[in-house]
Amino acid sequence: MQKAKVEPNIITFVGLLSACAHAGLLNEGLGYFESMERDDNIEPGVEHYGCLVNLLGLSGRLDQALELIKKMPMKPDSDIWGLLSSSCRSHGNLEIVAIAMEHLLELEPDDTGNYLGKWDGVSRMRKLMSSKYMNKTPGCSSIEVDNMVQEYASGDDSKPFSKAIYRVLKLLVMHQSKMDDDIIEIMVHDIS
Repeated sequence: MQKAKVEPNIITFVGLLSACAHAGLLNEGLGYFESMERDDNIEPGVEHYGCLVNLLGLSGRLDQALELIKKMPMKPDSDIWGLLSSSCRSHGNLEIVAIAMEHLLELEPDDTGNYLGKWDGVSRMRKLMSSKYMNKTPGCSSIEVDNMVQEYASGDDSKPFSKAIYRVLKLLVMHQSKMDDDIIEIMVHDIS
């Protein structure tokens, strides 16, 4: 973009910061975040702060991520606290995850996903959910094949190829540590 003299915008920086987070490029991500306002006159939004929280969290810098959230010029939303919570769980930081969970529960008291990391027993969780009349929104994925978008919701087997997809997933689970070219070839054959 710089060689082509194309000016970056807010979306450009979301992409850059997300890529840095997923690639583990801490210093580069911090540099891009700082350059947004300084070099490109782009004020970071909540989505940029979310990317930076994710970058710091994935890098294990949970204290820095928490400090960043406290100093944000806007109120942190549930996505920000969710990113911090997820990173804390990955790194086993119970102290900061408790802080993140407290904010998540305050912002989204009816979202059952926020309670999952809070309770130990499944039966206790179910009792809490039913006493609050909560529903868990099923997860879903979308794929595009031949210019047609198919959406698959968790537990929905009414879509074309659902049975083949579940067979492949079952094979993946069964052979996750033994994955080689022969198994992949079998799975591809099974789908078609």
